[in-house]
Amino acid sequence: MKHEPTIPCDPCAGGAMSRAERGEQKCAQVLAGARQVFLSDGYEGASVDDIARSAGISKATLYRHFPDKAALFSAVLAQECRTQANLHPELGYHDRPIAEFLLDLARDVLNFSLGEFGQSIYRIAVGETARFPDIGRTFYDTGSEMNRTRLAPALDLAVKRGELVDLDPDYAAHVFYGICKADLFHRRLFRIGDPPDAEEIERHARRTVETFLRAFGRRD
Repeated sequence: MKHEPTIPCDPCAGGAMSRAERGEQKCAQVLAGARQVFLSDGYEGASVDDIARSAGISKATLYRHFPDKAALFSAVLAQECRTQANLHPELGYHDRPIAEFLLDLARDVLNFSLGEFGQSIYRIAVGETARFPDIGRTFYDTGSEMNRTRLAPALDLAVKRGELVDLDPDYAAHVFYGICKADLFHRRLFRIGDPPDAEEIERHARRTVETFLRAFGRRD
């Protein structure tokens, strides 16, 4: 198939595109259809034909925005991760005790990573990264790396306010997210037992914060 020139589509930059609003809406339409197909069929089973059909557009229109399936999957992944990160703008940290901020953040992380979409997208990204390294890079940049940039400034401020010991905020941020995903995440990933309920998630969130503060909290 002869593809039409690709129109850059950055779903994570506030929806801004270089073409008219109609093109912007088409891009969102493509991403919505792709998200549905990737979740139902996985990356390997998803076809461009199915994605175009789900989005209600032609393949030519799809290719105007995305050159191939890998690029489309990366865009869906980036959009979803950023959407999840922005679900709770109230998670500001400047005027809040660090323990309170960390607890809300732990709840946010756990609810996403233990949810059906979070689990599905993780499995797909890990399974396809060997063949499509860009997918792995996108998953890291919009997941672990974005989480680090979200948390590190809060930890740095908490050190200056005397709530935490002197630490490397980037490293400590990765430690926090590692504790968040301990046990529950892997049990859910490998489908061991029933999915955790709200009470178990809340208990794990609180233990995460308690464990982190035992390691990095000021005691004087």
